Amino acid sequence: MLPVIHLGPLALPGYGLMVAIGVIACFLTGFLLLKYAEKEPTRVILKSLGLLAVSFVIMYFSAGIFDSFFHSLKEGNFRAAGITWEGGVIGGFTAYILLAHFFLREKRGQVLSHFSLLVPGIALGHAFGRVGCFLGGCCYGKISFTHGVVFPDGSPADLDIPNNLVGSVPVLPTQLWEAGFELLLFLLMMALYRKVKKYNLEGWLVTYGIFRFVLEYFRGDDRGATGFFLSPSQLMSMVLVVAGILLFLFERGVIFRRLGEKCAAWREDALLPPLGKTDRILLQIDYLHTLKERGAITEEEYDSKKAELLKRI
Repeated sequence: MLPVIHLGPLALPGYGLMVAIGVIACFLTGFLLLKYAEKEPTRVILKSLGLLAVSFVIMYFSAGIFDSFFHSLKEGNFRAAGITWEGGVIGGFTAYILLAHFFLREKRGQVLSHFSLLVPGIALGHAFGRVGCFLGGCCYGKISFTHGVVFPDGSPADLDIPNNLVGSVPVLPTQLWEAGFELLLFLLMMALYRKVKKYNLEGWLVTYGIFRFVLEYFRGDDRGATGFFLSPSQLMSMVLVVAGILLFLFERGVIFRRLGEKCAAWREDALLPPLGKTDRILLQIDYLHTLKERGAITEEEYDSKKAELLKRI
């Protein structure tokens, strides 16, 4: 509806401006939550936001790879297409979890719950981004003469609709629906912050995945093909929902219990000074010996844990 925004002598692309505002809102929200709600040290905040910035770059490339793949699959030959948000989420979210595990030592073993603290900002940033889509006329819905909006001539919503000989026709503003949904998720995560903060990631994956799956029935733009009845976004939505459920079950200790035990060991390591691996293990053994002397653990438990730790040297 407003591809170019004029601010005095400046002519700014509406889409780019809203994406920039969304990125700023995302990082600002993450900073405020980590600093004032979680009281995290400055070094943890800076490292977390730095890794988030790297993950956003990976997210951009992942979004392009997925979109190009589905368009190439539809057309039968390789085609470099645009970007798809869900494809970016799959790559970007995975990248942050891996990067935080290796480079954010303070949160090793609890990366999922830590990343969940950044999810409200991501939802808010995406809401601004979808408003940008509305201003630019992309990601539009199906033709609707009763509930549609008319985008300017020359916008994607105009150029992509076949047999349009009389100018733009009204289409459903699916961009604003998605922006409103993401804003609602952001507000809910903030209102229920203390209760749900640990599961923001899982909750967002499931709720957004379901919403986006349904929204696809109202979208009118071309996003490629999968080779069967589901659209690319619906297929990726199912991936998000399944991932959210699996992560929740993992966090609850229902599945992947051995990995959960490793995470517990990593959390213990994170509490120790940044020493060498052998020094950290010896300190843990000393601590276990103290617990045994105080009667907090049995001799058998001490011997079992000690043997397990020595295997890691």
